[in-house]
Amino acid sequence: MKKYLLSIAALLLGLLAHSQEADDLGNYAEVSIIPRLDLNPSWTSNPKTSGFDLGNSSLYTLFEGSASEHFSWTVANHWFAAGNWFTPEMDAWEMFKGLGYSDTTNWIDFLKADLTFGSWTFTLGKDCITTGGHEYEEWDWEVHPLMASPIWNDLAPYQWGGKVAWTTPSEMSVFSLQMTTSPFGEHPFSSGLWTYSFQWSGAYGWFSPMWSVSAFGIDKGQYNWLISLGNQILLEDWTFTLDWSNTSGIDEEYTSFMPGHTFHGRIDYAPSDRWDVSLRGNYIYSNSTGYLDTPMRAYNIGAAFEFYPLRDSQDLRLHAVAHYDAFSSAFSLSFGVLYNLRLKLW
Repeated sequence: MKKYLLSIAALLLGLLAHSQEADDLGNYAEVSIIPRLDLNPSWTSNPKTSGFDLGNSSLYTLFEGSASEHFSWTVANHWFAAGNWFTPEMDAWEMFKGLGYSDTTNWIDFLKADLTFGSWTFTLGKDCITTGGHEYEEWDWEVHPLMASPIWNDLAPYQWGGKVAWTTPSEMSVFSLQMTTSPFGEHPFSSGLWTYSFQWSGAYGWFSPMWSVSAFGIDKGQYNWLISLGNQILLEDWTFTLDWSNTSGIDEEYTSFMPGHTFHGRIDYAPSDRWDVSLRGNYIYSNSTGYLDTPMRAYNIGAAFEFYPLRDSQDLRLHAVAHYDAFSSAFSLSFGVLYNLRLKLW
């Protein structure tokens, strides 16, 4: 498999050289520095477990650009996570120590190159596994983890590999095949575990599907199948999203998916580029005991308000979130600010 990926890399480099000779259009590069600060108080029925944390407070950078209309790149780095620094059981340097591991996230999210020729796009590098529904369309720094699904919170989705995507002539449908290292292998490549994914995404006027099926290697010759059906309906200022997957999350030992179902729903109202409001929730059914003694049915629900105070720009975001988790009987609030400082290099 490693030889296969090296062959793809050699092919991409050859195509890149050809594309640079043929066309210098679309030459640009931009760096974004993205700090986020969250303040999250929470309350439970037990005063001892109520508390305060910094939520998704973090620091990211994003380096994007293209050398021609055929070649582009994306590099996204996660430099700081408040949870690692201010949670006693966490290691402040975990993201940097995890660089050589595939079963955890680390400071490199994306490190990928895309080559596009007509309807075909070839991707090589570290990329997000093409699984999940519309939930994975947002950048990590934009997400409110309190209202994300168990898969989004538990899976290490950034893996090394390659992808081939074909866009139909109408540009309404995209079909992709991807092979990456498996998040259930301890080390990329040397573990010998791989993930194979097929995804269909579309934009058909008011309806946008994002369906995928993935085979995750969990041991030599053994795979867990993850099916995700994302469906989105757009009606003027309203967006209705429902993602379903055939799992209730990952087991406590991080060795496989737990059988069950997860429904991730979202209703967004965005009458203006300056603000939007949304209702979001998850319903989880597990028919595996996992770390519980009995099958589980749980849900959480919340609302988010986002405001962009800069005129003609969404680089600065103020947000407020209210969230209730029925499983832990916890009510949480989150107040935060996100800023995207863009620096154009050329």
